[in-house]
Amino acid sequence: MFCPSCGTESLPDHKFCKHCGATLAVAGDAQGAAPMAGNGAQAASVQSFAMPVAVAVQAPPLPPPPGVTAAASMGPPMGAMPPQAPPPGMVPMVYQAYPGGPQQVYYVPVAQAHARAQKHFLEGLESRIRKLASTDQLEGFSLGQMFSETFKRHGSDAVEDYVMVGAAKTSPPIDVVETGWPKPWMFFRLLATFVAAYIILALAFNYTSNEKLVPGIMLLGAFAVPLATLVLFFEMNTPRNVSVLAVAKLFLLGAVVSLCMALLGYAVPIFDVSSMEAGIVEECAKLLTVILVMRSVRYKYQLNGILFGATVGAGFACFETMGYAFDVLMQGMQQAAQAGSQQVMAAGVSAMLGNLLLRGIESPLGHVAWTAIAAGAFWRVKQDRPMSPAMLVDGRFLRAFIIPVSMHALWDCPWQLPFSGNQIITGLITWYVVFGLVQQGLRQVKEEQKTHLESTLAHVEAAMLPGAGGMQPAGAVPVA
Repeated sequence: MFCPSCGTESLPDHKFCKHCGATLAVAGDAQGAAPMAGNGAQAASVQSFAMPVAVAVQAPPLPPPPGVTAAASMGPPMGAMPPQAPPPGMVPMVYQAYPGGPQQVYYVPVAQAHARAQKHFLEGLESRIRKLASTDQLEGFSLGQMFSETFKRHGSDAVEDYVMVGAAKTSPPIDVVETGWPKPWMFFRLLATFVAAYIILALAFNYTSNEKLVPGIMLLGAFAVPLATLVLFFEMNTPRNVSVLAVAKLFLLGAVVSLCMALLGYAVPIFDVSSMEAGIVEECAKLLTVILVMRSVRYKYQLNGILFGATVGAGFACFETMGYAFDVLMQGMQQAAQAGSQQVMAAGVSAMLGNLLLRGIESPLGHVAWTAIAAGAFWRVKQDRPMSPAMLVDGRFLRAFIIPVSMHALWDCPWQLPFSGNQIITGLITWYVVFGLVQQGLRQVKEEQKTHLESTLAHVEAAMLPGAGGMQPAGAVPVA
């Protein structure tokens, strides 16, 4: 016997469909009516017993899953084919209220099905990235709240106090260090200053064609965005135990050392694929530079490692951009000379400005953040211990180090998605990992605050005990 409403097969003696609850054909009732009519009491008892059985075997429909509209039509249970083709613009989807429970097929709009599939894909990708980076899901994070202080007015005194940190007498005590998400603002001031100076020099060259302005244009264009991004990482170092002088020294020394190490690394062929070679050689060179230059056990926080990585990455990015800008300048001048143009320098500078603009926009997504991830993951293992080669083979570091290497390789991959898709994807993944590591660093500071408070309370309690040389109750007479 089949249900006339949904087509589900049922036993002949069932009065209701076990799936949708609709009344079944009366063929089974007609056969059982005559025997029951001979004995009214027995028929009534049988009927009263049969009804609960019919209700017990009935499978009530599951509630619609979250996000399914009321207009979505419900299909047959899992294992049974739909009685008819899906309605126009609808697709079947399986819903299970709990693991091991009954499954139900629903028809939902195509657009809604695609949105649900994309959501599941992104959630799975996010989970895999967190597992690889050994980080947790972001909690209490909001870009709006984080940059809420960016455009507010800050006086010159506040700026001086903000940068005069990192020395023995200017580093704040651990008790007063902020452990919530930082609210940086100085990076934007530096960016605006550099961009304004860059635009002024570019306009001056456009009107005067003075060749002496070209080096300044190249310098400002190459340094503006990487330096501003570095200041952003400086502001996220909430322990405030690294001075501006230490950052400046690491920036210059790290840029030179990492570039030389990368050039030596390129002399040793690793892979035929240039993008993979660049990812391995340059990321290893920058990380080794951080480890070699910043060996002091004084800097024990994971946030310190993130800042050191960003510093070396920013130096590497600035010098690399200047090299590319110089190449583009020479190529533009050469092409203009071959074409017989009278504006050779102007053509070269025009090509250089386009290259500087593109690399400036992309620079926060690349070297600065990649090396911040690598060094932050290494400092998560190192903490306050001396450097050791065993730290480089620690699983927590190696898994996280795969991320910047892979992102660098995807960035330089020969197969590029339209509209700078490779750069956008790698940038989003990179900064998601960066914020995850920053959250870990903030928790490390919070745990140290807790440990310091517990230690302080223990010392106070010990000092309050009688006979410990501490405070005595009022009126107490010392025993001779």
